[in-house]
Amino acid sequence: MTSYWRLTLVGLAAYVLFLVMTAPAAKLLPVLQPQMPQVQFSGISGSLWSGRAQLVRSGRVSLDDVRWRFRPLALFTAALEVGLEAQFIGQALRADAGVGAFSGPYVSDLSGSLPASEVLALAGVSVAQLQGQVTFDIDRVTGLGAGLPAVAGQVAWAPARVIAPLQLDLGKAQLQTRIESGVTRGNLVASGGALSLDGEVTFNPDGSYRLVGDAQKHGELPQAVDRFLATFAEYKDGKYRLEWSDKVKF
Repeated sequence: MTSYWRLTLVGLAAYVLFLVMTAPAAKLLPVLQPQMPQVQFSGISGSLWSGRAQLVRSGRVSLDDVRWRFRPLALFTAALEVGLEAQFIGQALRADAGVGAFSGPYVSDLSGSLPASEVLALAGVSVAQLQGQVTFDIDRVTGLGAGLPAVAGQVAWAPARVIAPLQLDLGKAQLQTRIESGVTRGNLVASGGALSLDGEVTFNPDGSYRLVGDAQKHGELPQAVDRFLATFAEYKDGKYRLEWSDKVKF
């Protein structure tokens, strides 16, 4: 194939992409809906290049006033990507989302904050009540739609307090993670409260996770916490060596 025809094909492809991206989103999204049946849109305006939806819902997650803008520079990395801004439970949320020719769907540069109580509600947990704010600054999320996603970034919870079924002050808790071969690994640190923790965590795509670390008491703890440490942790040199594994249900 001559250089002339190569340039012609590239130009045609760019023109078709331009037509698609500037077409009304209200007409195109219903066509794409069968490819993402778990996502529901309402109040759509604008185009795929730059548009808005009053509401986007997927499972327990509901985003209000969602705005997006196509990011053409991502094409140089063989990806289709949009920048997103939204309101999530009354809090500002921003992220870049896309699909790569080699990496599959992903989310990057995700940032925002939520009340800790809302985080438990989203996870479907109703046996505990939390206080404090959870702030997240996520660099990358991969493995979407294939079990538990892999996440690289930082999540902080402060003040980290459990108020029911027992009362426990953890001060500030921080989780820093990285992605290794599709597995999330990281460090969990809690300090400044009645119980400090310094450990390593692993989250696998099948939902199984493991925590290995040292916990240390700083003052009085609820009896239930004392019993848990005495039962599941080894006490040595003023610290409790904790090894815990379980599986997330999703």
